[in-house]
Amino acid sequence: MDMFGKVGLVEVPILIAPDQKAWMDRMIKEGKIAIPPGGTLEKGSLYSMFVRMLLHNAMEEQKRQEALEMDDEDDDE
Repeated sequence: MDMFGKVGLVEVPILIAPDQKAWMDRMIKEGKIAIPPGGTLEKGSLYSMFVRMLLHNAMEEQKRQEALEMDDEDDDE
């Protein structure tokens, strides 16, 4: 997954709960949502990076689960 602009992106409006936004704001303020080395990003870009990373992790986990299921099916035969 390319987090730094080499992959075209689409805009998707999302809604989050107020407490989730407050949490993300706090994480950004405390530097716990990473900014690329040597760079600065506006807050909206950090939200976007965080959500994209969550999606990336979920997709990778799904692939891992599918591979495990395939291995289990192979073992059953």
